[in-house]
Amino acid sequence: MCVCDFVLACSIDDSPSYFTYDNDDTMIIIQSKSSALASHSDFYYIEPYIELLISHESVHFVIKKLEGSLDSEMLDNLEVIIHRNAKNYQVTINNMLFASDNTGLVLE
Repeated sequence: MCVCDFVLACSIDDSPSYFTYDNDDTMIIIQSKSSALASHSDFYYIEPYIELLISHESVHFVIKKLEGSLDSEMLDNLEVIIHRNAKNYQVTINNMLFASDNTGLVLE
């Protein structure tokens, strides 16, 4: 139970770029329509985080298989307070900039 394949796609509406998964074991990387029309990559700056993104989507995939789609999607709505550099931050647990390991989840 993990991401085993990747598909690139382009949105047909005005949604921003994003990552998701299908019912099998495929991670879908969706570029925004406006960036595609402008020949601009939405993903240039996320390359250092790709391992985290793959792990994060794998966690969604496993939860969806075991508990169902609603529980899987609710994962991204959970928020935590973390303490960094003498400051407190309230972030969702899928904030890759604050992820503490390669799961892509903020677990502090």
